[in-house]
Amino acid sequence: MSSEPIPAQPVALKITPPSQGPLRRHTHTYDLMRQCIHCGFCLPTCPTYSVLGVEMDSPRGRIYQMQAVAEGRLEITDDFVEHMYCCVGCRACETACPSGVQFGKLIEAAREQIQIAEKEGGIRPGRDDQQDNGATPQAVTDSTAATDKLAKKLLRRFFFDLMLPSRPVLSLVFGGLKLYQRSGLQTVVRRSGLLDVVNALPTPFQGKLKLPEQLMDAATGPIIPAHLPEITPAIGQKRYRVGFISGCIMDQIFHDINEATIRVLAANGCEVITPVQQNCCGALHVHAGEAESGKALARHNIDVFEQYNFDAIIINSAGCGSTLKEYGHLLRDDPAYASRAEAFSAKVKDISEFLVGLDWSHGMGPLARKVAYHDACHLAHGQKIKQQPRQLLKAIPGLALVDLKEADWCCGSAGIYNITNQDMANELLERKMNNIVATGANTIATGNPGCMMQIALGARERGMDLEVMHPVQLLDEAYRAGGLYNLPEPISVEAGKQKYTLLLGIGIGVLIGAFLLRRRRRS
Repeated sequence: MSSEPIPAQPVALKITPPSQGPLRRHTHTYDLMRQCIHCGFCLPTCPTYSVLGVEMDSPRGRIYQMQAVAEGRLEITDDFVEHMYCCVGCRACETACPSGVQFGKLIEAAREQIQIAEKEGGIRPGRDDQQDNGATPQAVTDSTAATDKLAKKLLRRFFFDLMLPSRPVLSLVFGGLKLYQRSGLQTVVRRSGLLDVVNALPTPFQGKLKLPEQLMDAATGPIIPAHLPEITPAIGQKRYRVGFISGCIMDQIFHDINEATIRVLAANGCEVITPVQQNCCGALHVHAGEAESGKALARHNIDVFEQYNFDAIIINSAGCGSTLKEYGHLLRDDPAYASRAEAFSAKVKDISEFLVGLDWSHGMGPLARKVAYHDACHLAHGQKIKQQPRQLLKAIPGLALVDLKEADWCCGSAGIYNITNQDMANELLERKMNNIVATGANTIATGNPGCMMQIALGARERGMDLEVMHPVQLLDEAYRAGGLYNLPEPISVEAGKQKYTLLLGIGIGVLIGAFLLRRRRRS
């Protein structure tokens, strides 16, 4: 008998499952996880899996990790966080899943659990972060990582807690960006090379600052948009009374789309009520794991809109609409709001979904456009709305609707994904633009502001003469071509304000540009 010692077997550490939050046993989310039969039908539809080929970055792999956390077999580490936030949240896997797994709710729950863990004591480093090859002192590495995390945390808190819920702050931020864009300052900054210098500085956002600045080229509408009219009467006989959700970023960047939506609704016999008291719908909060903030915003909107006896509540932004229709799920454990949330969500309709149920095609003039339609993920996969926008477009006289290959494949926008995960977003955009080029279309129609900005960016980068529009803008254009209504003349006072603001911005831009050129010559 050998006297050699028997090597000790490694002992698996017992990891305690979360004590609160959605990723734990005996919860609604845990039951949703267990519906997955691990068949793999979701894999070919997953954008991140198609690029990376990594099981942990597929829907099936992510569900496996979520369940392991719930059962205490896996810690919430940086690795787990990376896999959960690498997901674009497109929900294409839901369309492909034979078991009906509601992956959108699961990924939101996983991100909510990450935020809870962050507040409870921080996220533990993953395996890659624990390795030290000796090239950099560990203290320096830890200090840099801590600084990066703090900077990103502060930016996150500003975005979700301060900016999105506040119209004045939104107006200040986006008004400043549009002023920068239109005053000439953007041109000066780009030509001077200052943007490249700032982007290359060793900050937590090194190499990530150019894209947000480039996306703003797609912003339209006034610098500081006025409130939409609270009551817009129907054109002709009133048939419906609808509420309109104007959105937060949608109203700031694409205010003209909101105006077009109201005109089209009015043209179809709708009295449109746009409550001034409404706020952000909470979609970006919920998608990012900020569930508690999302719930607070949802409660406020329910309080505002249930005061009216609406036939429907209309939304023209796919991502917002998906969350608005899931208020019932979001507030399912709130005894004061659960049933009210269900009633609210039952009335929410995407603009295309609502219009196809009406006798809406009369009075349109011809449009000589060749149009390809891109399915916004949260419209096609979240709300299961695919044919309705196409029906609207096909009914426009003179408009030629052409097929777009992989029309329902994510463009890489995905809320703020194209800013937080720029490399992956660029891969997806490149694939989308290749398919768009193949159509030969001069117009791309899509029902989500993020998709519009992302595709417009792709077109500018390729030097394409491509117009990116919301389907409702094309309907609005057709109604105007048919003489059903004309655009109202701008109010002189408002026009004067805009002109003064723009001139002020140009003056500031010239001064800053002169200062930068002077410094450059001295150096």
